[in-house]
Amino acid sequence: MKQSNRFFCGIDFGGTAAKIGIVDEKGNLTATERVEISAGDGYDDIFGEVAKKIRSLCGKLGVSLEAIGIGSPGFIDRSEGRVLQGSENLPVFKNRSLVKNLSDDFALPVFADNDANCAAAGELKFGVGAGYESFVMITLGAGVGGALVLEGRVFRGTRGLAGEIGHICLDPQGPFCTCGSRGCFEQYASASAIERSYLEKCGKRATGPVGPTGAEPVTAEVVFQRAREGDGCAIEAVRETAQHIARVFGNLVNVFNPEACIIGGGISAAGEELLEPVTQYIADFAWPLPLSGVKIHTAALQNEAGILGAAAQCLERLDL
Repeated sequence: MKQSNRFFCGIDFGGTAAKIGIVDEKGNLTATERVEISAGDGYDDIFGEVAKKIRSLCGKLGVSLEAIGIGSPGFIDRSEGRVLQGSENLPVFKNRSLVKNLSDDFALPVFADNDANCAAAGELKFGVGAGYESFVMITLGAGVGGALVLEGRVFRGTRGLAGEIGHICLDPQGPFCTCGSRGCFEQYASASAIERSYLEKCGKRATGPVGPTGAEPVTAEVVFQRAREGDGCAIEAVRETAQHIARVFGNLVNVFNPEACIIGGGISAAGEELLEPVTQYIADFAWPLPLSGVKIHTAALQNEAGILGAAAQCLERLDL
């Protein structure tokens, strides 16, 4: 009997694991698996394990796949699914195709793209971006990613490399960035930047718990929690981060005139704690007319964004 829904596999590659899920055309995540990855693993070994997990999931669910989508850090040549640059946490992927093994193995269309582009594709198809024709999106976590959606599609530029919002320069004399430049947005809004800002403020004021003093270590999540509890240094660090985000969003509003700005990634779980000051500060950095009517949201897909976004690019690439 023919299955009533179309099903896709989404694979979200991170530095230590590949998260795999089966997603239907409406964005329902029906089952997930995980493949642990270590620095010494070979390319064929990783994709062999991923293929096993996909077969296991499809067997349990009794479904056939229409396509497989892959999200990965780095610059990716979408025509070949090849990682060109920026995969330092997954060095075995550099200059290798992410699609060839699975395409040969399953005889299916397999697509690969940058993980932030996938996150935007997921929000566009299944999330808070579904009601918009245009939006800008940032993903805040260990790094800062970004993507642009224009006229109902993820905008990738002439060579598929657009959307590196995390490397907009905010201060040419600022901290050195992993990309080789200085003062990139990533150095002011990533998880480690939030932690560093908080600890520096505590150290200068000689107040507050400034590290793992037998209690919890300082993480971005802890900084937001302490801000909610009234810790002055944490409140300052959060608002400073929000101001950097608002500056970037404001400039992008001036350039692209989008309908919405979306904050995704793990840090977006802070919700209103981050959204409220970003909304307050953005007027300082954007012209009033292009800013009028622009909505600011946190991403809807949250922890499922990687898998759902990887699957959503299948729908986009197949024009479904």
